[in-house]
Amino acid sequence: MFDFKKPSMLATAGGLMIAACSTAALGGADHDFDHDSRNNSKRYVLQGNCAELPADRATEFHGNPLTSNLNLAMAGNQWVVFDHFMQAFNEHRAAMGEDIDVAAIGHQPRTLEGLQKKGADYFIELIPPGQERDQIKSGCMLLGNEDDRNFLPTSIQVNFDVFTSTNYNLMRDLARNGFVKQAVPYIRNQLTLMTDAANSAAIGVGADATVDATLDLLDPVIRVSQVDHINEGIHTGINAMYQRMDEYTRLNGSAADVAQLDTWLAAVATPQAGSPAETRTIEEGITTNFNLATNAACHYTGHATIADGTLRLCEFAVLNKANTHETRVHHVETPARILAGQSDVGPVWVSELQLAVNNGDAVSGFQPPDAVNIPVVYSVAFLATMDRKHRRLARQWVDFLLSPEGRQIYVDGGFSALTGTEKGERYSFDANGDLVIEQFTP
Repeated sequence: MFDFKKPSMLATAGGLMIAACSTAALGGADHDFDHDSRNNSKRYVLQGNCAELPADRATEFHGNPLTSNLNLAMAGNQWVVFDHFMQAFNEHRAAMGEDIDVAAIGHQPRTLEGLQKKGADYFIELIPPGQERDQIKSGCMLLGNEDDRNFLPTSIQVNFDVFTSTNYNLMRDLARNGFVKQAVPYIRNQLTLMTDAANSAAIGVGADATVDATLDLLDPVIRVSQVDHINEGIHTGINAMYQRMDEYTRLNGSAADVAQLDTWLAAVATPQAGSPAETRTIEEGITTNFNLATNAACHYTGHATIADGTLRLCEFAVLNKANTHETRVHHVETPARILAGQSDVGPVWVSELQLAVNNGDAVSGFQPPDAVNIPVVYSVAFLATMDRKHRRLARQWVDFLLSPEGRQIYVDGGFSALTGTEKGERYSFDANGDLVIEQFTP
């Protein structure tokens, strides 16, 4: 799996070596599963504290790792298509001649005997990939550790076979610690600003839609359903989009637009009374820095044309607004609040908007352009922790994920197909033990 031509070296910097490969072909070589067969490989060592999630996230855990034949750590927002994907994979297995319970997905057997059937023989987690990375490195996950009543939190100890991520930084971290040797892109996703079907709050309808949407997020009248900045991994992408929207407005908006932006940012430079920032700081004791002037994400430094210290739209500016709602499970709360008239707009994945539309919800969305809303590329990798007995099924599953049929299930669910320009990465170590990254086109 994932064989390609010998790379040519491009650059070396700070102990990180990057190379590029011109072409790649998918094959089934066993060495892709053997993480100790080469001199430039590195053994993994389980390390660090267990990953932790609240007990109410148990709905994102599927199957039984003790009886599973395939353990999948999936970046969480794929849940919107994953039941369809796994159903299609079961049908694919059945078509290949396996004795599969094709009714298992969504109709799991309720007897011990039924649970042993193929088709229910998976363990799947659909949680933020950063949490999964921590779980892979530590070998454990604690559920419900936040509840004082839970004197011995549920622990999940599983060796994953496959990991998917929404960014290569997580893959590189796992590679640096000996867990991953190669990552291949397979689909894209993008953010959007969900509104009601009529866009009653007129989000992004000005002469310049991006400028208008930027100002809308800070408008004291507009009620934003903003994601949890601690427990929901999507928040980092949203924050980056907000920062780019601010820069776009300052470089392309009118003087009046920029003046309005500065005025509304000044109004939320620190948490307003009743804002999520104030409430969580007081009630939960969180230590997030909500002061825009001192939080590096929320003001400019070293920009070519924008003065140092200029306040900047960021997630914390929105959380400082008194009428913002901070979600705990954004893909549930944001559409529900918009449909109930409690919020006007909220950032979600396009795939989550598509799911709501497919479910008949009266919602729509304004999607900022690629210049400020950079698509996220998902990649897949085999893990060094893979059980040798799972190799065949893991290889079969990844082949299906990368197939036209597998990718189409994602596209039908609101994800975007690859453009052909996305790069995969292969990892090894040089003589000094530094990570070498070889980029290639699948």
